[in-house]
Amino acid sequence: MNITIVGSGYVGLVAGACFAEMGNYVSCVDKDIIKINNLKEGVIPIYEPGLSKMVKENIKKENINFTTNLESGIKGAEIVFIAVGTPMGADGSADLKYVLSVAKEIGEKMQDNIIIVDKSTVPVGTADKVRSVVESELKKRNSNLSFDIVSNPEF
Repeated sequence: MNITIVGSGYVGLVAGACFAEMGNYVSCVDKDIIKINNLKEGVIPIYEPGLSKMVKENIKKENINFTTNLESGIKGAEIVFIAVGTPMGADGSADLKYVLSVAKEIGEKMQDNIIIVDKSTVPVGTADKVRSVVESELKKRNSNLSFDIVSNPEF
């Protein structure tokens, strides 16, 4: 299966490494070029027992790759996980700007029918917001691509 993980922090990197270890082809996308370059070299920015070995082995097997380019990262993907940060807003609620920004970019760049998974910690109703953003971008492109939204929070 071809899986893309958008966000290569703790949640995204661990999920991506585990999916790769199960034999899937995983593309991890992140905007942080230094992080991506380090990951390509097998330098892991977090500590999780066994993660470094798992990532390095799957880089060698070519089951996992790292990129800053969302368009190439989602090309051919069957499932796209959104695993970006949801910092606390001024009022204490989850700030969805990064999740919705990724949703917008997915809608702008997707070329295949996909399943979009909200992996980030988000409030009830976020799937509807993500769906609306993606639909809006597809409509702008006059695209009839289809997608489904799934919530799979990290906790």
